[in-house]
Amino acid sequence: MPFIPLEHGGENRHIFYSDTADENVRESLAYLLPLPDLGLGIIVYTWVHSAGKDGKGRAGSMAVVYGPGVEQTVSEASDGILVPDSMGFDDWRVGAITLNAADDAMSTHLKFSGERISLEYEFTGINPPFAFVRHPGGCPSWLADDRSEQGGRVVGSLVLDGVRHEYDTFGHRDHSWGTRDWGGPTHWKWWNIMAPDASIHLMELQYFGKTTLHGYVHRDGVTSVITDYDIDVEFDGQVMQQKLDGTITDEDGRTTRIRTWHGADLHWPVSPYLTLHEASMHGEIDGVAGAAYIEMAWPPAYLAHHSETEEADASQLTVDREVELTQS
Repeated sequence: MPFIPLEHGGENRHIFYSDTADENVRESLAYLLPLPDLGLGIIVYTWVHSAGKDGKGRAGSMAVVYGPGVEQTVSEASDGILVPDSMGFDDWRVGAITLNAADDAMSTHLKFSGERISLEYEFTGINPPFAFVRHPGGCPSWLADDRSEQGGRVVGSLVLDGVRHEYDTFGHRDHSWGTRDWGGPTHWKWWNIMAPDASIHLMELQYFGKTTLHGYVHRDGVTSVITDYDIDVEFDGQVMQQKLDGTITDEDGRTTRIRTWHGADLHWPVSPYLTLHEASMHGEIDGVAGAAYIEMAWPPAYLAHHSETEEADASQLTVDREVELTQS
């Protein structure tokens, strides 16, 4: 099946208030910024649930800066903010985040104004967004109704505790809408590698005894669906990915070599059912330098069994929790 782009406006808001909604029905946008030269990784995340009150959905936002370039992980978050259905992603304002996404889904202006974290950047897509439902494997119901992925160029700045960093680099974003059951998978790989005029997204899902492969290779102006991969992963004693090296094959018959290596990493207990291992990495696509954002998901008990030492408490990063509601 060839790559099928989203229709114009397909990245607009999909989830709205419902007084009968399940708590797990929500929509989220995640912007991932690997800065391995600085020893940093940055996550900016915002979400809205159908559940809420007074005709408004429950929304929140978060920014996380992690890695050896900061003394300890810095996170700032707000949740339980009630937002009207009229608020869209063209002018999204929740807590410290302001987000302006273009209707053609090829650019976003993103700003986060927190107490310790202040960042602003322009995200410009390298490739058109890749939507799961339109491609082999579809989108499992526990993950979302649908989700999209896009690599891009990122130009902007970070001010962390008064120290300013400018960057002109690469990043990735995703957009997901529908039910999210963090207990649905037993494992996933969510790999994103970007370089000049090239972008790769690979997601392998393991759930209910099956394995599905999703994603694309975009290079030479052509976006093609991934059909296979052969990649070695090197882990440390905490089951944190340190290196990737291998090849990815797409429907056009192209074989693309990728390589990534350590920059910064984060143990993220996103839910009691699932822990995410995040890695901001140096990267190459066919020998051309770029950046990579490599995530792997594991059940907490699996990590506890295989880790050499107990992970430090990071429960402040958990987003799958009950919250009090407040007006926007």
